[in-house]
Amino acid sequence: MAGGRGATGMGDVAARIGELVRKCDRCGACLAVCPLYAQNGREIASPRGKIAVVRGLMDDGLAAVPALAETFRFCLLCRACTGSCPNKIPVAEIMIEARRYAAGQWGHPARHRVIAALLGNDVLLGLMAGVLRWTRNAKPPAGGPSASGAPASRGQIAYFQGCAMRLFFPAASRATVQLLKRTGGVVVPPGVCCGSPHLAYGMVDQALALARKNIERFAGADLVVTDCASCGSSLKEYGSRLAGDPRWADRALAFGRKVTGLSEYLFRAGYRPRGGLAAKVTYHDPCHLARGQGIRNEPRDLLRLAGDYVELPSAGRCCGGAGAFHLDYPAAAGGILRDKTADITRTGAAMVVTECPACLMQLGRGRRREHGEFEVRHISQVL
Repeated sequence: MAGGRGATGMGDVAARIGELVRKCDRCGACLAVCPLYAQNGREIASPRGKIAVVRGLMDDGLAAVPALAETFRFCLLCRACTGSCPNKIPVAEIMIEARRYAAGQWGHPARHRVIAALLGNDVLLGLMAGVLRWTRNAKPPAGGPSASGAPASRGQIAYFQGCAMRLFFPAASRATVQLLKRTGGVVVPPGVCCGSPHLAYGMVDQALALARKNIERFAGADLVVTDCASCGSSLKEYGSRLAGDPRWADRALAFGRKVTGLSEYLFRAGYRPRGGLAAKVTYHDPCHLARGQGIRNEPRDLLRLAGDYVELPSAGRCCGGAGAFHLDYPAAAGGILRDKTADITRTGAAMVVTECPACLMQLGRGRRREHGEFEVRHISQVL
């Protein structure tokens, strides 16, 4: 099973996650919460089925064929399965390693290589952000794509502006900066991609290289606030991902401890919305915020203070966006999205709020496709 491209063989994978894989006792608790299994009912789509495939490869009972790469990619990495698992098996981490292995054997899809190259390049990302701003005549937050243009200094709150917020939701980014200014001084250092997309593609080495850059650039900040759930989860995990690197382990751990999500920060800082929001509002939990960081109550408490809040019954269920999953598997993502859109409509809310750009894009697609009579907004734009 050794890696055909010299990157990662199954022996390497077994060394990293073999113990986790063998914790699965095939109880099936994950089947009840997996959005993809709910869509097609196929065992191979379930967390249990995917773990069985990895175990088969590790035990040399299953041939390594290119079709397995699709099996590993057909996962939202939503972590719902881990929450329901009696053994709390981190299936998302197992899938990241499995994708890393598959890429070593058969390479990455061209679309993944293009996206990763764009997000991993400061210059290209800046150019794309500039073009998008020009097309919609939008002003960049705090003065430009790289904002302050300098690393954060001691005593400052640093805003980590994720790639998707920078490219697609500059108005929400500006709202975030204004909120942070109400609670203290804020700077916007020139960070790089958090590495979350690269991890999702199994490009672990590239993700770690980006992590080291961000640790350097935000070294002086006392607090790092982000309004992207995926970025927040990724940044907070730098410590565990770089734990085996003696040069970076301590710095990565310290960095992760000073990262906070926007609603998490505002709630702890005692921020109180001005209130008076006329529209009935509901909230969708981003997977990387609720399950990735355990942040569920803070955004809801803030929204209740802002106006008329109604709970979304399926708030914690993945919307199907999952980064670029909706591009790779539009039919599966679309089925999940239809259910989510119907649930939002049933609440009677005039607005659904979330704290993740990928969710914003996916929920916006759902509203347009199903002709939903609700707006989709980032939480910064409501508070």
